[in-house]
Amino acid sequence: MVVKLTDDITRAVSDLTRHGYCLLTCPISDDEFRKLRNRLSTVMSSERENGTAFIYDGDNQRVFSLLNKGIEFERIVANETVCGVMEHVLGYNFMLSSTHANVAGPSGPSMNLHADQTFARPPWPPYALVANSMWMLDDFTPDNGATRIVPGSHLFNRQPDYAAGEGDTETIPVCGPAGSVMVFDGRLWHQTGHNTTRSEYRRGILNYYCRGYVRQQQNFFAGLEPEVLDRATPTMRRLLGWENYLSLGMLDGLP
Repeated sequence: MVVKLTDDITRAVSDLTRHGYCLLTCPISDDEFRKLRNRLSTVMSSERENGTAFIYDGDNQRVFSLLNKGIEFERIVANETVCGVMEHVLGYNFMLSSTHANVAGPSGPSMNLHADQTFARPPWPPYALVANSMWMLDDFTPDNGATRIVPGSHLFNRQPDYAAGEGDTETIPVCGPAGSVMVFDGRLWHQTGHNTTRSEYRRGILNYYCRGYVRQQQNFFAGLEPEVLDRATPTMRRLLGWENYLSLGMLDGLP
């Protein structure tokens, strides 16, 4: 492991700048974390039972549109510690791009090595357009599919070149106890790890953020349940895109 767990934003930003990622100690209470994990388990089971679950690569599962599936998921989107790091990476009026769960099921294979800002055509600017956060709802271990990365690869400032064999670049697992949060630069090469266990599900929640002028991955304007917006705090509304970014997002002339 290249970086160590920290609750210090300055240290976290330093790690992220140098290595492309940082590891935060659990920034919510034990009770909040228990409710978050239980809610995801309930939603996962419900979607499997009613036939709407997104299952792929064996028993791997994704759970999309989490803001519509429990208030527990709303509360971590605007977490002050995580957003404090994101502000350093993405700047003024950054937004939530999407939120979903990534579950590595028993014997689930690894994902292809990639960077998250593939929507941007090269050459990329010398800074991140997006950044991601992985909330570890279980212990992340080398055996159960912990996210694997190429440390420092965000400085390559490009996607892996698969034709040149870079899809097989050596990676390391990012391990941490349940409750930890990995924040990583959108240019970092990474992948879901191979879950070699026979019965262990590795659950994580990905809250993905973008600069204020980058289109969000999830269309909150069209897909958000009205009650979620009704109870949204000013900070949450900004994260969802209900505020302008300089002259972008106007309603009737300059804000």
